[in-house]
Amino acid sequence: MVEENNFTWFNWARNHSCIAENYFEPETESQIIEVVRYAGLHKKKIRVVGSGHSFSPIAMSSEILVSLKSHRKLIAIGKDFITCQGGMYLHELYAILKENKLSLPNFGVINKQTVAGAISTGTHGSSLKHKSLSGSIENLRIITSSGEVAEINRNSLLKCGDKELNLWDAASISLGMFGIVTEVTLRCEPLFYLKSEESIVDFDSFLECMHEDAERYEYVKAWWFPHTDKVYVFKVERIDEEVYNERKNIEKYTIEQKLRDNDIDALTAPMFVKSNNDNSLIPRINQYCLEYFFTPRTRIGDCFEILVHNETVPMVVSEYGLSMQGNCHKKALKEFRDELESSGHKVHFPVDLRYTRAESSWLSPSYNRDTFYIGMCVREYRKKEIHPSMQLFLNLMKKYDARPNWGKISNLSKKEIEDLYPRICDFREIRNILDPNKMFGNKFLQDVFE
Repeated sequence: MVEENNFTWFNWARNHSCIAENYFEPETESQIIEVVRYAGLHKKKIRVVGSGHSFSPIAMSSEILVSLKSHRKLIAIGKDFITCQGGMYLHELYAILKENKLSLPNFGVINKQTVAGAISTGTHGSSLKHKSLSGSIENLRIITSSGEVAEINRNSLLKCGDKELNLWDAASISLGMFGIVTEVTLRCEPLFYLKSEESIVDFDSFLECMHEDAERYEYVKAWWFPHTDKVYVFKVERIDEEVYNERKNIEKYTIEQKLRDNDIDALTAPMFVKSNNDNSLIPRINQYCLEYFFTPRTRIGDCFEILVHNETVPMVVSEYGLSMQGNCHKKALKEFRDELESSGHKVHFPVDLRYTRAESSWLSPSYNRDTFYIGMCVREYRKKEIHPSMQLFLNLMKKYDARPNWGKISNLSKKEIEDLYPRICDFREIRNILDPNKMFGNKFLQDVFE
């Protein structure tokens, strides 16, 4: 087991860093238990770091950091499930699934997170017909603060006072507060194939048709290009394998478009760096990128090729989930556009627009409601301070009672979080039983959950 003292850790975006007294890379579950018992003996707090793809300070610790990068093996795979260690990266998981002609029903767009990190923070794709990645969890194996193993499945109950609470609903998105996830079993389905129709529409036309499209297509997402009043829409539906095999005759995706896609990060990164010092450049950059890189096309591929994106440009991201009742999500998106254009602030493309089906995980932004997500980013921005354009976004999301993505930037108070998540008190009760001394905590979590 790798051990280091006074270890300096940065997240991927490099907007957060910490120096931990102790850093461990355990290889086995017994070594993980050893670290947990060491923390208990010395009254130290632990946070687990995955690939650092959270933009919030959720993984920070000045005491003990644990990385599962050496604990990422495949445990078992069957016709409708896969079990892996918590530190396996999503791109490794996807490669194994594809090799075995399997898939998950939905994916997060980025493939660099660890499995444990992705499920713990509520990573999601974009579909009104599918839940977040955590919705596929069948079983979790967790090392709790006592150093004991807890096996949690969909039927697991925990007695809290005079009531029994569903442990799966609490643990499926737990922000790492119940313990260290050593193994995950995910429900799978056969590998499937997709056709993605991609086109540019006016912002107002998108608003008018967005709900109809989300109901019609299995997967729908959109990238709004601020200051252009244009939206790039992805409408994705399943196709038979026979159609997939004939893709060369159906696909409208030129060699030139493919080459531009391959070069997009390398060509645009210098622009983003320069525009952070001169935001008057951003409208022209957004317009150029829309016209040069995002030309209409029809792509055909397997689910991994169509739904997963290899992101390489560092950025900071904030994302909130909005209720779709009473067109709340449409009103919020339109007001964000109008406020942004009148404020003088500028935002890099893309503002990411996605959907997720309602789910039962208590800390999910999609808890008990179909959800529309708005995610904005500032690329090549590495400061800890919230960017002014992002502050405008955060303020607006409060007005619409939007729920934050835990792995991305937000600024809600404890009271605001309690108003947004109706089962948070039940979550706290379970946490008090599994981790009474708050071993798996930090200041970010303390401010909200204690």
